Amino acid sequence: MYNNHPLKSRIVAAFTIQTLFMAVIAYTTIVSYVDYIEETLLYDHFTAYLDAYVNELDSGRSHIVPDDIKIYINGVNEIPSFVSMHNSGEHEIILPNGQAYHIIRKYYDGIEFILVKDQTDFESSEIKINQLTLLVLILFVITSFLFSRSVARRIVEPVIELAKKVKSLTTENYKDIKIDYADDEVGELIKVIYEHIYTLNLYLQREQWFTGDISHELRTPMMVISSSLDLLKQPATTAEQSKLLYSRIDAAVINVNDMINTFLLLARGKSSNVVAYEVDDLKSLVQDVIDNLELYYADKQINIQIKSRGVVAVSIDAALFSIVLTNLLKNAIVNIEQGDIIITLEDTGFILEDTGPGLPTMVKQFVNGDDITVVHENTNYLGLGLSIVKRICDRENWQISAADREPRGTCFRLRF
Repeated sequence: MYNNHPLKSRIVAAFTIQTLFMAVIAYTTIVSYVDYIEETLLYDHFTAYLDAYVNELDSGRSHIVPDDIKIYINGVNEIPSFVSMHNSGEHEIILPNGQAYHIIRKYYDGIEFILVKDQTDFESSEIKINQLTLLVLILFVITSFLFSRSVARRIVEPVIELAKKVKSLTTENYKDIKIDYADDEVGELIKVIYEHIYTLNLYLQREQWFTGDISHELRTPMMVISSSLDLLKQPATTAEQSKLLYSRIDAAVINVNDMINTFLLLARGKSSNVVAYEVDDLKSLVQDVIDNLELYYADKQINIQIKSRGVVAVSIDAALFSIVLTNLLKNAIVNIEQGDIIITLEDTGFILEDTGPGLPTMVKQFVNGDDITVVHENTNYLGLGLSIVKRICDRENWQISAADREPRGTCFRLRF
């Protein structure tokens, strides 16, 4: 039922039906109350009047009867035809000519007295009251319908506007959605939807970069392997050249295996290999990462230092920690020919600082999770390393931030 009708129509229908229901109840109550007055209070009054008339007649006193009341004695007075057709009791009749009467027929000591009260004016007033009440209630229902349409339009219009914008959303124009709506339930709903759209688009951008980086990074070692194999097939290749080519193939295969292992770790659920590391163990773990990267900075004048500041113990997954630190160190090493890299261990994480050229604004926005307004056409601009770091931190609920280091360089801060 609900799926076949717009929200605006359902609001208007519900509001109007409720008002109509209340109008019917109000009209029924008013008519019933008037009938109650007529049938109870008036008849009680006329009966008491007839009793008083008979008592005064028995005592020999005269009784003045109003012009609109006639009292007949059965067998003595000529009774009108419209009265004789009714038995003893209380009756209300309306003649074809519009005349209305209340009749009371009652016996006193075996003699029947008949009171006839002209109620034409009362009935006319009653009809006018009922008509006026019905007219007011109809106007009330119409006003309620028009008011409900206006209210429904004001309520649903922001949702309809949002739905139209969502249909045309892309990763480039999602910021066009404005959240300057009323501070009510609808406004809150729109804010929640906007936040989800915003978050979803950031994830989309990260996935686009991550996918592009994977294809680029895998393509590089595969090209090294392919070109090396082509050279090895050449008959003029010397033993020394073959050894160099084999070492290149080995390095490329190791690189591919490392990336595959990283992707497998990221594809799994939450890690169950969390271990508490004391300060010495953590330093040893960091030193292992540095040693594994020696080939990357062997020909450079780079000084890598490890410092500790208040480290007691941290509970982390060693494999994921090594991947994050490896990629951050690679990022620093690639951009430095001569300088310092300082790793400061803390009880809540670590800080990695370098004296390189610093990071572009877009990369810092990506790492910090800030609003990235433009998706760079060259997704390889970020590099797979930072994409993997960001993905692992999001997965493990680690907080990572990137900032410029004074006077020069970059500072990565990671908190577990």
